[in-house]
Amino acid sequence: MSYETDIKETVDPPRYSLTFPIYQSSAFKLPEGNRYRYGRENNPTVEELGRIISLMEGAESTTCFSSGMGAISTSLLTLLKPGSKLVMPLDLFARSRSIATGFLREWGVKVKTCGTGTENVLKSLEDGSLVFLEAISNPSLRVYDIERISKAVHEKGGTLIVDSTFATPVNLKPLDYGADISLHSLSKFIGGHNDIIGGSVSGRDDLISRIDAFRRTLGTNMDPNTAFLAIRGIKTLGLRIDKGNKNALFLAQKLSEMNVFDEIIYPGLPEHPDHRIASRILKGFGAVLSFRVKKGSGSYDELLKKLKHIEAANTLGSVNTVISHPMTMSHRSLGKDELREIGVDENFFRLSLGIENPETIIEDVLNMAN
Repeated sequence: MSYETDIKETVDPPRYSLTFPIYQSSAFKLPEGNRYRYGRENNPTVEELGRIISLMEGAESTTCFSSGMGAISTSLLTLLKPGSKLVMPLDLFARSRSIATGFLREWGVKVKTCGTGTENVLKSLEDGSLVFLEAISNPSLRVYDIERISKAVHEKGGTLIVDSTFATPVNLKPLDYGADISLHSLSKFIGGHNDIIGGSVSGRDDLISRIDAFRRTLGTNMDPNTAFLAIRGIKTLGLRIDKGNKNALFLAQKLSEMNVFDEIIYPGLPEHPDHRIASRILKGFGAVLSFRVKKGSGSYDELLKKLKHIEAANTLGSVNTVISHPMTMSHRSLGKDELREIGVDENFFRLSLGIENPETIIEDVLNMAN
């Protein structure tokens, strides 16, 4: 996956620099620097990151943000207004749900949450709805049939936004399957090193230009240092995702054979409810798997203390393998009923595979079963 083919140079230096420089400037001389003008509006380093992501996504345009939630909130606030219809499945990152069921609903948006899986989304569609979903959902790992959903959404005059953070452009390009916008938390796999917070949205020029204009108003812009590090991360994205795909599939298959946990959840396993969809639209099944320990194994903090190599953290997508307990971490803001609806309880864990030796990882995970 190279982005070095047929690329028109963006700004005038860096013709002789092997890495695109950080333009650490809050403003630019006028009239020569009118294209950038003020750092909140545009920056050459951030623009370069957007250009690269557009090439990876097959998009006309990309704009970048200070966080994944900045990308989500700015996009939703741009495309929705009081009286608009928003459809989203239950299995989403908790903050994505909370902005919809909290602020947007109070603002007058007609928010409809539906059950997990493609069929439930299709049943919930109404004329003119904006549909927001995750290509591979967090943390229950449902895989949505973007091709079918996008066709149905467009027949009803709606718009489809796909958060493809878990898949990455290596495994999936949502725009190829009809999505209007592909969105990423760059803090995860694209950054890849647990050292940045950022987000991006990609799609048609007409949509992205509207979102970008509102980004400038909201001030959810990305800083050039973050853009520089995200560009660095992209250089090894293909290698890291390929290794993560292999590690996750290896681990899922081995743990399933061993039968040491109550449940192994991974789209690459034949028993996964969306395995056929995943096999059709994904180039790799992803670097994240979830599992449920047997009841009575111990409290979540006792189990995490058994790990010697894997770190527990409220994140994913790095070169190192990380484990999380969604009920007390990423989805801690949800109530018990909401957690139950997406299959999350105190025995549920999410594992993001890095690039380590898979034997080391499985040996460590098995400590939780003993």
